[in-house]
This record gives sequence, structure tokens and C-alpha cells, in this order.
Amino acid sequence: MSAPATASIRWTPESASRGTVVVLPGRGEHPGLYSRLGRRLAFDGWTVVAAELMDDSDGSGSNGSGSTSSGTGRTGAGGIGIAPGADPGPGATTAAVAAALDGATGARVLLGSDTGALRAWEIAAAGSVGLDALVLAGLPAAPPDGGPPRDRTGELDARTACPVHRGVLQDDPGFRWGEIAEPAGAVPSGELPGVPVLWLHGAADAVAPVAAVRPLVRAADELAVVADGVHDVLNDQFHRIVAARLVLFLEKVAKGAAFLAPAVAEPAARARRAAPLNVSARLDHALRALAELAAAAGGGSAAGDGTVTCDAIARSRGIPLNSLVNIMLQLRRAGLVTSRRGCEGGYRLARPAGAISVADVVRATEGALATVRGTGPAAVLWADLERTVADFLTGHTLTALTPERDPR
Repeated sequence: MSAPATASIRWTPESASRGTVVVLPGRGEHPGLYSRLGRRLAFDGWTVVAAELMDDSDGSGSNGSGSTSSGTGRTGAGGIGIAPGADPGPGATTAAVAAALDGATGARVLLGSDTGALRAWEIAAAGSVGLDALVLAGLPAAPPDGGPPRDRTGELDARTACPVHRGVLQDDPGFRWGEIAEPAGAVPSGELPGVPVLWLHGAADAVAPVAAVRPLVRAADELAVVADGVHDVLNDQFHRIVAARLVLFLEKVAKGAAFLAPAVAEPAARARRAAPLNVSARLDHALRALAELAAAAGGGSAAGDGTVTCDAIARSRGIPLNSLVNIMLQLRRAGLVTSRRGCEGGYRLARPAGAISVADVVRATEGALATVRGTGPAAVLWADLERTVADFLTGHTLTALTPERDPR
């Protein structure tokens, strides 16, 4: 579970600190939501301070809910909230980061997520706080794809596919629902400093599309895009590999640790080539899941209305649960399924099985029905092949996914 919402929370390593990472949360978030990341980095020898700018008008260090930064393994950083009557603007953000880094030894790293990434960029560009590295996670450089989430289920889907973190957000009284729909603000105009920068992003992030971020990444920067990752990349289903990538970056900044470039392998005598037709595991898993929902819609659902939980689908169809959660979010965004109380409540078909074509499923999971090169002497042939594939997939619906034709 998360720590309570406070002005700041600090995690310290048991041995000497390798450096300090200051975390700036994004819209709707509070420092306690980064407890999992803080504990993990502290275990690897890093001091972590998660700070939130708050109007601490009563001087109590409380967020209004009675929560403070006390607790096992966490101590208040002190002086990181906004002073009474102060303007919670860029100056206050800079002061908060400077306070968190006051007296810090080792590498000094600023990490921001969502609008926290925009603030981190502003501070780094201003040069008023000495930094050794910068981490920008889920930076919103463009408006959301399809508009902002309209309800809590939509916000959960847009933020994270991690079942644990979804439960944390649902049960957390300090989480501010709906703020993700507010404008994030423009990308800072200031030039990033000449320090190492790591960009972390989810490939399926609809809140902050990664396509708008790629042009901002400089040649010397490092960009890590998580396959199937959504907006809260530090708290998404693949948070472990994101944390591992972050630790690798931090060790490179602090100690110069790096792997040698792999030696160029000799070409194989008979190189194995990709087959002309390939069905991805994601598409196969999506069709298996929809076959289960189609069967439930025919009267086999325990819920009585065709609704089946992700856990039941995963067990019945032999699909890894983590992969299934993200696939169901893709199908929901495409309008092929609907959910009840999120993944825990289950999914059902949004339309009759006969009204959902296999082509609809391919577009939802792969983005396109076929990709062919339209040049050269065989251009007409490949165009005919693309039309044939499209006609074939459009002509088959979920009703074709009978148990006999659904290989497991």
C-alpha cells in the first residue's frame, strides 16, 4: 500500500548513500504513491525524496486529512512544503528541490513524472539548482489521444495496468481524481542542460503520446519506451523493468558503470528470416480472450450477463494475466468490450459476437491489417494481397472462434 499524502517523504539506504533522487509527482498524485519506487531505490543505495508542493497554510505539515510524513522507514524531509501564503509556482518548486538536495552527497538527480516532468525540465533549464542528471517520465508534450479520461474507470485504464497500483489508487483518500484531465501546460522553452537525461515513457500512453516526445530527445539522451506501457510508467505493470532501467542510468551517472558494446557477430551461413505472415502473441491472446467472452455471452457466464473476470479468462485460455490486463484495455479503448468496475469486475462484449470482425481485433491490437511495401515491380501484387487479407479478416467474426477452432 502507499504511504499517506504528505508534503514530502524520504527513503534512505541502510549504508552510505550513492546520491539523492528528488521525485516530483504529477497531476492528482502525492508523494506516498512513490513508496514502491522509493523503497526499491533505497535498497540499491540511493536516498529518495518524493516532494509535493502544498499550501501548508495551517503550518501543521498536514494535507488536510490528518496525514503526516511519519511512519516506519520514512521521515519528513523538512522545509519542502510551501510556506504559508507563498505562491505555489515555479519558484516554490525550485525552493523545494533545493531544500531536498541541501547537504546531499553523491550524484544529485531530479526525476519528474507527468507535470512533475515539466517542472523538472524548468528547474534544470534555469540552472538555479545544481544537478548531475535528469529523468523525465511520461512528459505530456501533446494533448491526450482521444481526449482526457471521462470517469474513474477511464482514468485507471489510462494511468496503469498494474493490478496492485490500481487498487492503491482506488483505496487512497489522498489521490485527487480527475486532475489528469486538466491541461498539463506547455513544454518549457528553456534548453535542457548538458547533463545526462533519461526519458521514460509507455508506448501505449494515451495521456502523453510518445510520438510527441521523440523529437524532443537529444542525440546524447537516453530514451526508454516500455512496450504496452501506459501513462504512470513508474507505477505501471512493468514497474520492475522500469526501475531496473532507472538504476542502470543512476549507476552510470554516479559511478560511470556501463556495459561494453557487444561484439559484432559473424553472419550465419544460413540466416533465418521472418515468415511472410506472422500472428503476434498479443493478437492470439486477444482472440482467445474474446472467444471466452463470446462463449460467456452465449449463456455460459457465471455472472449471468456475459461478464468474465481477467483472472478467469487467463486461467481458462492460458494467457499470462499481466499481458491480458493490457490487452483488455486496448480492446476497451477500441470499443470492442466494456468493463464493470475495472479489470477486477470483469469484461463483456460491447457488441454481439457476429458484429465484431477479426479485422476489428487486428486493428485494435496491431494498428493495421497488413504492412506491405508498395514499390517495385511487385507493387500491384502486394496491393492485391493487402486487399485479400483485409477482405478475409473483415469477412470473419467472433462467431468463427468456436472451441474446435480456438487452438490453445
